[in-house]
Amino acid sequence: HPLEDDDLLREILLRLPPQPPYLLRASLVAKRWQHIATEPKFLRRFRIHHRKPPLLGDFSYEYGRLSFRSTLDLPYRIPPGHFSLQLQVHGRDPWRLVDCRHGSVLLLNRERRQVIVWDPVTGDRSLLSVPTEFEDMHTAAVLCAAGEQGHAHGACHSSPFKVVVVDSYEHDNEAVAFTSVYCSETGALYRDASMRVNCV
Repeated sequence: HPLEDDDLLREILLRLPPQPPYLLRASLVAKRWQHIATEPKFLRRFRIHHRKPPLLGDFSYEYGRLSFRSTLDLPYRIPPGHFSLQLQVHGRDPWRLVDCRHGSVLLLNRERRQVIVWDPVTGDRSLLSVPTEFEDMHTAAVLCAAGEQGHAHGACHSSPFKVVVVDSYEHDNEAVAFTSVYCSETGALYRDASMRVNCV
């Protein structure tokens, strides 16, 4: 029977839609199917084949709690408490949700001068002290910094990351913009050359 050929079965499973229910259902058919569907090598191929991972939901931040809202339909909807991050809040709410990309969430606390990079799937979080360059942050992003060939963003758990910050200030009637990049691999902060724009 064609489905007894493991290579052919891998090719069939590879073409399932990337939403979580499909591969999960296929893995429940038989132990052999489960073994193939959970192989690290197969999962890497699956992510590379589909390139863009499915959207599981979105985050909102309010009163010290980062909440998750699943966008999947029942019965595959992820419970809100599955991806949650409780932050200590003293007085008014000092944390701000800044970005969510490549499987990581970026939060900023100006009062404490701290940044949190959080992976909701693994629960890992990195607490960084905010350098002087981050003080007047206008916008920021967290990016996967994995450089290995064939890496497909979406499986970036435990991968190195970068925090990119865009700042600006006024000097002699000109707006000066610059970027700062923090790299988790080296723990170093790099600051790019500024760009000057005349103020109106």
